[in-house]
Amino acid sequence: MKNAILGTFLSLLAVAVYAQDAGTVIFATSGVTAERTPPVALVKGDAVRVQDTIATDASARAQLLMVDGAKIALRPGSRLKIEEYAFGTEATATASAVTTSEDRSVTSLLKGGFRTITGAIGKQDEKDYEVRTAVGVLGIRGTDYTAVFCSGDCAWAPGISAGQPLEDGLYLGVTEGTIVFRNEFGDVELKTGQFAFVPLSERRLQNLAAPPAVLLDTNDLGLDAGGSAQSRPDDASTTGFDTKLGPRRTPTPAGYEPADEEASGKGGRDAPEQSVIGVNPDGTPVDITPGTPPLPANDRTISWATGPVSGVGTLFSGTLVNDPTQYQLDFNNNLTHFDNLHPGRGIPGTTTFDIGSAANTDTGFDSVTVMRWGRWSGGTAGITLSDGSDASLDLATQSIHWVSGPESAAPPVMPVTGVANYSLIGNTSPTDNFGHTGALGSATFRADFTNQLVNSTLVFNINSADWIATGQGTIGLIGNQPVAPHLFGGNYNSVIINGVTGGSGTFSGFFSDPGTTSDPAFPGAAGMTYSLQDGSDTTQVSGALVFGNP
Repeated sequence: MKNAILGTFLSLLAVAVYAQDAGTVIFATSGVTAERTPPVALVKGDAVRVQDTIATDASARAQLLMVDGAKIALRPGSRLKIEEYAFGTEATATASAVTTSEDRSVTSLLKGGFRTITGAIGKQDEKDYEVRTAVGVLGIRGTDYTAVFCSGDCAWAPGISAGQPLEDGLYLGVTEGTIVFRNEFGDVELKTGQFAFVPLSERRLQNLAAPPAVLLDTNDLGLDAGGSAQSRPDDASTTGFDTKLGPRRTPTPAGYEPADEEASGKGGRDAPEQSVIGVNPDGTPVDITPGTPPLPANDRTISWATGPVSGVGTLFSGTLVNDPTQYQLDFNNNLTHFDNLHPGRGIPGTTTFDIGSAANTDTGFDSVTVMRWGRWSGGTAGITLSDGSDASLDLATQSIHWVSGPESAAPPVMPVTGVANYSLIGNTSPTDNFGHTGALGSATFRADFTNQLVNSTLVFNINSADWIATGQGTIGLIGNQPVAPHLFGGNYNSVIINGVTGGSGTFSGFFSDPGTTSDPAFPGAAGMTYSLQDGSDTTQVSGALVFGNP
């Protein structure tokens, strides 16, 4: 009997906790639900509860007034779970309320985005407030900010071109106050007028010099720190917000001081740009000032290939371990600069390659192997030789293809026995020196660690010609030069074009961890680039490949 009573009591307690009100709906279009059992359609005036997941469909919007005075405007296609929400009964829901150590606000942004003006919770102790995301946790100092999480579902964002979806990750912008982003890479503060992006793939925060289009939404401007709640439009439109709360303040630039506006009477002045300093997990400060690309932390292995270069023959490629001072990445972590081998010279680090006026296209990323690939195309790539002379390359009719491995303090430990067949998981489209772009049909890669050999085959079509290339290479050797144990290089001894044998080619690349392997002794991935030419040395074709799942 006691156990039965205890069970009933615990069940009632669980229901009471679940049913605890966290806030009230102050605006809702059709298509706003609380994911309960069963789901409940929400309208203005309804309570939202702890453990509710508030969902908006593709055309729906909602605004919530939480028990501590916080306001949250949910965008279409969003899901926000209220994990915990407790606010002391002795405090009132005003901005000046004094919270207790029992106050707690924990939400999870599962999808989409919101703009919020935070309430009393977190003002006294930032540990009381958390917004959890797939890439890290947000804390506050008392603020007005916007957060949007994209995972293959932000094609709706303004300014996004068809066929070019926004990179997956968390986008942040601070209208007023300060937020703190935390994950395994450390803590970073963002202040008024600052914007940032945290890629889903690599999770390192990148500061942005200007707000990305995905953060700009005119329909959530009706939220301010004032007082009255919005009413639902009479026509129940899916986009209408009334003006009772007034417009949102425009984010001011970092370093702007409101006092200057009043003193000068000229609408303010531009203050010097502030440095934004993050902290690595080891406590080391890192400068991530807006507009500055992320500083690489560890070495990457990089392989590249392109078509002919004047004065150096037809085949032009290389693979090298680059330390963080020898390469640069853009805000999408695509390669924009590297130091590497130059054909005919064979001395590492003496030639610099820069994307110049070209652009990264055909880019890709694999989250399991953490490998990236792409090609520089259009414009002119800057190439500077060791003696300082200019060897810039016109990319109007060819591309520089590249593969970069994950950041790593050390290359993978290489096995000395066993055979592994790797599967193709990503590639750039093959390009030739006449401006044609082809299509890869298939590619194989086999590593014989016992004999330190690799085998590569390629099948592709370009400019109405079918190419089949088969070649073999050596692990730890590129050309006649010994290299790091995880690098490899080889030749395509058989190149058949439209059934006619007579071409040739080279390839080089590297093994990498992490990845998924049937034998943990095998490296999880391999990246390589290739250059091929026909029998008359008229047409040259290059490309990049990534393999995994051995």
